[in-house]
Amino acid sequence: MEEPEYADLTCTACGRTAEHELRHVGRLLATTTCTACGHVVEVVPRSMLTGYLHDLEHRVTSKPVRMARRARRDPLRFARELPGALLRQPGKLLAELGTLIRGR
Repeated sequence: MEEPEYADLTCTACGRTAEHELRHVGRLLATTTCTACGHVVEVVPRSMLTGYLHDLEHRVTSKPVRMARRARRDPLRFARELPGALLRQPGKLLAELGTLIRGR
């Protein structure tokens, strides 16, 4: 799972407008946690599967265009960072799938 993001939302449990921790699997929202009361709203992993697969397909098909854009914008940085990015991707994908399958 990726690093959390934060947003001010109204909690359904405590009713307060407070900062909530947002966690994603890929580009899909997986959980929100109220930082005031700790209430967690979690998307059921199985219900995310279709959306996740659709999102993954989009990410894979758009990757060549995004890589070409990065290479044109800063060729030296692209060449320097490409090996590490290639090594990280399988682990990132496995972590997303693991989170989706087992939840949280």
